[in-house]
Amino acid sequence: MRMFVQNGMLELSSRQRQILVLLRKGLSNNEICSKLGITENTVKVHLRNIYKILNVSNRIEALNAANTLDITEDDSPKELSVIFHKVSDISDCPKAYSLYLSLVEAIQQYRIFRILECGKKNDKPGLIIDVSASKDEDEMLFVTTRIGSSDEILWTTSIKANSDNITSLAQKSAMQLFRSLVIASAKLNYTPDSPLPYWWFVTTKCIAGLESRSQESFEICKEKLTPFVVDSSYNEFTIYVLAYAYYIAILENWGNPQLHAKELANLARKAMVKTPCSIYTQMIMALYNIASGNKSEALAYLKHVVEANPQSITARMILIQIYMLTNHEDEALKLLDECTRLIPEMAMQASINHARTFILLLQGKYEECRALAKQVLLFTPKALTVRLCLILSDNMLGDLADSRIQVKKFFEYNPKYGKKDLEQLLKGVSEEKKAFFMARLKNIFY
Repeated sequence: MRMFVQNGMLELSSRQRQILVLLRKGLSNNEICSKLGITENTVKVHLRNIYKILNVSNRIEALNAANTLDITEDDSPKELSVIFHKVSDISDCPKAYSLYLSLVEAIQQYRIFRILECGKKNDKPGLIIDVSASKDEDEMLFVTTRIGSSDEILWTTSIKANSDNITSLAQKSAMQLFRSLVIASAKLNYTPDSPLPYWWFVTTKCIAGLESRSQESFEICKEKLTPFVVDSSYNEFTIYVLAYAYYIAILENWGNPQLHAKELANLARKAMVKTPCSIYTQMIMALYNIASGNKSEALAYLKHVVEANPQSITARMILIQIYMLTNHEDEALKLLDECTRLIPEMAMQASINHARTFILLLQGKYEECRALAKQVLLFTPKALTVRLCLILSDNMLGDLADSRIQVKKFFEYNPKYGKKDLEQLLKGVSEEKKAFFMARLKNIFY
């Protein structure tokens, strides 16, 4: 395939090469029209000819082939630069200033951004974070995020710097800031002139989409993020999000779990070769080991991630579940209490509610588990693991009528689900817990 592609490059016109570059940037046909000043029909004709020359049949294959070609790259940004801009001198507000320094350090722990405390004249930052402080007893730190050098505000908040534990407060604030940046970026429309790199734009959209916990969102992630697996476009954060999408697909039994597990294994191998020390590679390895049934092995990776980035909500919640499943209840409850203190707003997040539902089940709090599961299923009715938690809670509470209703709903969304699928889901769980789950869920197979 590579030899054919390289020979095919000789047949591509300069216009077709331009279109391939724009395809790699994620532009739609309409956007390519506007960029090149040609009609949409002309774009379609060029695409058909490109497919024929590269011996591919669709846009995704063309994108993958394009990443192997020697095409002159455009000058779009590859890294996401963030400038912290002090609107006013805050050094005479000791607590607010200390919080500011800790916040910068906490954001740096995400290992995504190129942090600049003050920009140079020629810098073109993707994001600017304005900070200021009130010079009163409360010492409020005000934080506002903007895109590049524009005045468009993505998010703003104020933080009271009155905590005795500034580090903990900074970590909590960093979580809020990071999530706000993801959600705000997911709502933006990408253009070639955007100071935000395309990988950030497409990845944030996929993160937001995955919160719907639907197979459609998984398919979108697979289509949009797979091109970033190749060497020329490799991005460790984007690959992690793709791996997480496959992990969710395995849990929710979307499509073929065996094929998804194979793809997850491929991503794990790729990540270990490219960026073995990255916290995102450690997360991918944890997800791979969980899917393979090596839940004890996954513990080491997850603990390393939480230590390196205490703000990683996903790592924390998965770690709690693995602790509970591997008979480390004390560690799980300790970490859960820590999360509750650090992330009091986490109940508002869909992905966190999925994890919390399972944790309540493992704690034997069946009434609370059922209530939360029904709340979650109102928004994500196809969430397989949450529906299983609800069925098991109904069975434990003796509400067999509702259990039958939930079993019927379960198979509406998962018509081919069988006993082997449940056993795969519980792979690596202690025999005692596995027997408990299988016995309390046996009614779904009748």
